[in-house]
Amino acid sequence: MSASAGARDLAADVIIVGGGPVGLLLGVLLAQHGRHDVLLLDARSGFALPQGIDPRVYALSRVSQHLLQCCGAWPALADGHAWAYRRMHVWDAARPRLPDGELVFDAADIGEPDLGHIVENARLEMALREAAARCSGFRLQTHGRVQSLQLDATGATVTCADGLPLRARLVVAADGAGSSLRGLAGIEVLSRDYRQHALVTHVQTELPHRDTAWQRFLPTGPVALLPLGDGRCSVVWSMDDSLAERLGEAEDTLFAAALTGATEGVLGSIGAVEPRRMLKLRLLHAKRYVARRFALVGDAAHVVHPLAGQGANLGLRDAGALASALADAEDPGEQRLLRRYERARKADNVTMLAALDGLQRLFGSSTGPLPMMRMLGLGLVNRSAPVKRALMHRALGTG
Repeated sequence: MSASAGARDLAADVIIVGGGPVGLLLGVLLAQHGRHDVLLLDARSGFALPQGIDPRVYALSRVSQHLLQCCGAWPALADGHAWAYRRMHVWDAARPRLPDGELVFDAADIGEPDLGHIVENARLEMALREAAARCSGFRLQTHGRVQSLQLDATGATVTCADGLPLRARLVVAADGAGSSLRGLAGIEVLSRDYRQHALVTHVQTELPHRDTAWQRFLPTGPVALLPLGDGRCSVVWSMDDSLAERLGEAEDTLFAAALTGATEGVLGSIGAVEPRRMLKLRLLHAKRYVARRFALVGDAAHVVHPLAGQGANLGLRDAGALASALADAEDPGEQRLLRRYERARKADNVTMLAALDGLQRLFGSSTGPLPMMRMLGLGLVNRSAPVKRALMHRALGTG
């Protein structure tokens, strides 16, 4: 903990609220640097790995992989819990799947071993918790549900359900899209309800996935088959609320048949469906990322459509950028440093948010000239090697 005046009155130099991957990564990166004492408040009572594979998975980019390597969490994932995908096929349901209307990405075309890794949310959190346990400057407090927040010139105070006030030089909200801390700090958001849910599950496919991610754009939302290490596929199917209500409760055989049709049988018949989970979809962006002695990271700052699998990557990059901005600071709550973080991440996040929102609107239309224009566009991009290389580098974060 910093040795400046009043340090003995602090619970920590930095208090992070939210025990998910983004909050954990930020805490580990700050604690590993050795300059700041970190307290992470997790509203949950504890954590345990679910039975089988967690249905919620992320497609982690190379930048996310690098951040996890830096904090020491990647080896635990690389040991059988991070599955590389090397190719990606994208096509539009408005026309039959034809070579001239399909977009194909291949890691070999840019000299990379893969296009990213599929990682379970639970395994990612476990690896980060293990990395945190190795940090002397990191403490985790369960049942840490914050009831109030006070921000002033010298510090910030959070009070949990037990009534005990905790004071720090900086409070960071990593408590998700419905962030209570964001509201307590008086930060407004721009939002849009997509009137969609993402259905996530795991399935067995008749044909091997060949380390390839498959995504088809339907008028009701995109459906993706992501390759898992045991030969199965993880399903992320964004769909209108009315369809989600029907398919979420459908019998496994009916759901499998619907999924086979939605993916145009690209991997043959679908079978062995695991329990399904539904996630509400919306766009959200905070008007400010920082306030006095306060910062937002991850879904507390921005939520994007999952059609490109970038939500988790954006959040992890937030954590990396904030940790970098504060690494050598004597006072981690200094406004100049927080503004530097906000400038560094806001432009990138807004660009990605606008691009994904535009794609959702574009592919959500099934009338007029748009379907033909989309098919022609996919074919043109597929035939342009420089454009494809640029898109792959952008997705990996290496561009």
